[in-house]
Amino acid sequence: MKKLLIMGGYGNVGKLLASYLLQHVPHFQITIAGRNLTKAKETAEILMNQYPGNAIYYCRADAANKAMLLEVLSKIDMVVVASSSVRHISHVAEAALETNTDYFDTQLSSPKKIETLRKYRAGIQDKQLIFITDGGFHPGVPGAMIHWAKQKLGTLTHARVYAALKMDWSAYNYTYATIKEMLEEFKSFDPTWLENAQWKKTSWTNIPKWNFGEPYGELPCTPMLMEEIRSAPSQIKELHDTGFFISGFNPIMDNFLIPILWVGIHILPPFLYWPLGRLFEWGIKLGKPPFGVKLVADCKGEKGSMQISAFHHDGYEITVIAIVACLKQYLSGSISTGLHLQAWAVEPDHFFDDMIHLGIEVSVMDYQDEPMS
Repeated sequence: MKKLLIMGGYGNVGKLLASYLLQHVPHFQITIAGRNLTKAKETAEILMNQYPGNAIYYCRADAANKAMLLEVLSKIDMVVVASSSVRHISHVAEAALETNTDYFDTQLSSPKKIETLRKYRAGIQDKQLIFITDGGFHPGVPGAMIHWAKQKLGTLTHARVYAALKMDWSAYNYTYATIKEMLEEFKSFDPTWLENAQWKKTSWTNIPKWNFGEPYGELPCTPMLMEEIRSAPSQIKELHDTGFFISGFNPIMDNFLIPILWVGIHILPPFLYWPLGRLFEWGIKLGKPPFGVKLVADCKGEKGSMQISAFHHDGYEITVIAIVACLKQYLSGSISTGLHLQAWAVEPDHFFDDMIHLGIEVSVMDYQDEPMS
């Protein structure tokens, strides 16, 4: 039985992930961890009552305290980082290396995080460990859709993934650390995509649109560069047009508040982000139904064209389901040692089969709008 520790195990993603693993992947021993021991204990006790007979534990783990991490990680097989702790990623990675612990993170795809983890690539390989980064829905699923399209079409020259992100943000509570990390993501937001084998940036006045069909219709979708997209042309040599394009939050947020936040995070020091964070949290909660998350991969190759779509009513659930589908492959031993992006580490057929089994609506259509085998 693999021993898995979830840092941030009482947060929105961590708590839901633990529940899904206990329901669908019975070969894990789960430890709920975080800086707040009381919250970790409360969450573990709730899970014990919901899933009696499972191995569920709790402990305190602070990503800023490497000595504490060394003690905690010495007793487990894999650490899943589901907390807002990108600034302490080196502590977690070093502690995992020193304790021979596998690693998985669900954090946003930031250049700083990727650069930090790559510094440990040689050590990860030397110790025959598995490090998986950029796990979850975005990042994590768009690149996997491109990976799957390549497998189905044989050659892939064009692959753009569009996302309608219509979450009910008001249904969740957010810590200041989480809000601050979202603001930091705005600061490093890169509206870059690949066209005719050339990387280009899209201006805010020239944002492309995509028709998602009912119930969302046509939405403007801003390019958002993630590492799985940046690395796609090196994975698929013939690919010369690709990008990830994501819709906004709601009209008030997109048209009025985001420009204010954009200016604020570029002129204010991070310790003054608190009022911006409160404004951001208020703004994202103004969204109205219909809620849900829909991804559409529009793909073309020498053998034809296809569209892959994936839908779930809840953004956190699609995130967690993608993580579980990846961890099932980790558990089966099908992921090799080394540093990986989730999108390129998974075997696509099994990954999407598991996502369907866990509740994601996935469809694959060819250019004639007939289901593909």
